Amino acid sequence: MHAELEQRLRFCGNLPSLPAVALQVIDLANNPDVQLNDLAKAIELDPALVTKLFRAANSPLYGTRRQATNLRQVLNLLGLQGTLVLALGFSLMASSPTATTKLLDTEQFWRRSLLTATACRILGEQLALKTTDELFLAGLLHGIGILVLTLMMPEDYSRLLRQATDPQEKRPAILDCGRLAGLEREQLDADHAEVGAWLLRYWQLPESICHAVAGSLDPTSATGSETQQRQAQCVALAIRIADIWIRPSDWQLSPQIAALAQQWFGLGEDDYMAVLEAMGEKFPEIANLFQICSLDALEIAGILDQAREVLAIRNAAQHQSSASPRALPDGSVQPALSPPRPTPATTGSATHSVRSAASTFGLRHYSFDALTGLFNRQSLDDCLRQELASARSRGWPLSLALIDLDGCAQINDTYGHAVSDQLLIALAGLLGGSIRRQDLVTRYDEDGFALLLPASGLKVARPLLDRLLALIRSWRPDQSSRRSAALNNESLNRVRLRVSVGLATYSETDLTECDSADQLLEAVEYALNQAKAEGGDRLVVYGE
Repeated sequence: MHAELEQRLRFCGNLPSLPAVALQVIDLANNPDVQLNDLAKAIELDPALVTKLFRAANSPLYGTRRQATNLRQVLNLLGLQGTLVLALGFSLMASSPTATTKLLDTEQFWRRSLLTATACRILGEQLALKTTDELFLAGLLHGIGILVLTLMMPEDYSRLLRQATDPQEKRPAILDCGRLAGLEREQLDADHAEVGAWLLRYWQLPESICHAVAGSLDPTSATGSETQQRQAQCVALAIRIADIWIRPSDWQLSPQIAALAQQWFGLGEDDYMAVLEAMGEKFPEIANLFQICSLDALEIAGILDQAREVLAIRNAAQHQSSASPRALPDGSVQPALSPPRPTPATTGSATHSVRSAASTFGLRHYSFDALTGLFNRQSLDDCLRQELASARSRGWPLSLALIDLDGCAQINDTYGHAVSDQLLIALAGLLGGSIRRQDLVTRYDEDGFALLLPASGLKVARPLLDRLLALIRSWRPDQSSRRSAALNNESLNRVRLRVSVGLATYSETDLTECDSADQLLEAVEYALNQAKAEGGDRLVVYGE
């Protein structure tokens, strides 16, 4: 970590501090000769903590038939590491600084942390690791650096927090921690994982937990023993799994996350789904213990259904590729999946999940594009008609953008269909992970996509598309995650992802009157063709 930043941390009076009981628990945990009676003496000084530990020990999480009736029985059941995990977790959440709430949604922050911790524990159990308690704590604390930086430099860091969310998003805005980490490195020369690991060492937590947090964003940079590197990979994978439950569009990344589970731990797609299902069962109970609002049963069921759906779609595409002379991609390539995943400064509510889109846009019948896993053209047509009718009746703006891959025919002729298909999959992932909760992205035609932005005028649509263009220009293939032997890696590396974008907005520019969805489509296609005629890699707005 940068020496100047470390110096500021050392002399910062606002660093979060642990209660005396939690500090005693850490000291005892670092003592190889500690006895449970010593632990009991420290904990019994905090009646609120004792009550929470009793609740945890007697909860379904520990699956005991007999209830613990005294503190020693509780500690026998939880063990030293388990007690350390729960004591620290309860203490941190109870003492989370209220000063951060204006800058950071602490409820959402801890929910994401708990989801990550839950995924860590489940992965540890599935991999038969002996460090599940340590993994839980590493997952719980992986983002603690965000709290530290919020307290240490509220004015400067608040700007980064705003850039890592979308100002158009309804509150509470969802923080994109991957985007935030990139901004931190640009502005601070360190990310919140490095800062968090520094704080954990400052608190004298076990070194294995510090290593796991330090490598949680990029496990390829993790140092330490093989076990510690494996723990960092576990936390990094758990973060991606947690984001599926926090960011409604990230279920579309399930094939890529499952590929990482295979690459790092040899887990198959069935194992990956087993982890998601176990999270759906365990998280409500864990959230209740830590007094954090959980997802409801409908949300949990919907996320699981959507993850299965997109995995099935990708598997169908793979099966088709094996039977067809035209080799379709195997779904193993994703846009910059290596940690951190580069996403633009949006609130992380990207495209709708199936259940959410069906509800928001009134889709009774919807279908998918087999290559990308996005909704198809028919779904767009249905949504566009409905949204245009609403815009006309209520006086709302409505923006529609078409995004076409530049030079697709030339890419096919030069490098083959497999490369262009990989680029389309990457583009779908970038679009799907980079828009707001209320928007919709679909496959439009062979080379392009459509982006529907309800109740959004040019002041909203233009900056969003400018950010997407910048993100697309910066995309590079990630060779470490490609598994397709049929794909010519050198060819893909020579190609740069570039797009032409046309934008048309009802009620603005020359579209103050618009009688039909076809008329709006004609306008946006005209703008798209103009962007292509001007050389591509640009945005053209109809009527300007």
